[in-house]
Amino acid sequence: MGLDDAAQALAAARAAGAPTYAPLELRGAEDHLSQARAFADKRHYEDAARLAEESRADSELAQVKARLGKLREQVDAATRENARLQQAAGAGSAAGDGQ
Repeated sequence: MGLDDAAQALAAARAAGAPTYAPLELRGAEDHLSQARAFADKRHYEDAARLAEESRADSELAQVKARLGKLREQVDAATRENARLQQAAGAGSAAGDGQ
């Protein structure tokens, strides 16, 4: 796992909405990538690789949580719309019963 791969995973997490839905995981990914770069600059490649892998894992988790957050919002919106339609249908049938 290289630094470039970890950076790409981090960018994908940001694009997926991680700043909104998974800020802690995103921050962890950013921190691990920063540390990995620092170790690589010092030629401590094993530590850099380990931290790059941790960054990638954090990024993937952030990306999954972002997708989940977006899906939950869609489900909540659909649930609210269903409830509104059921209420409207109930009000319509109640008005029809009185005729």
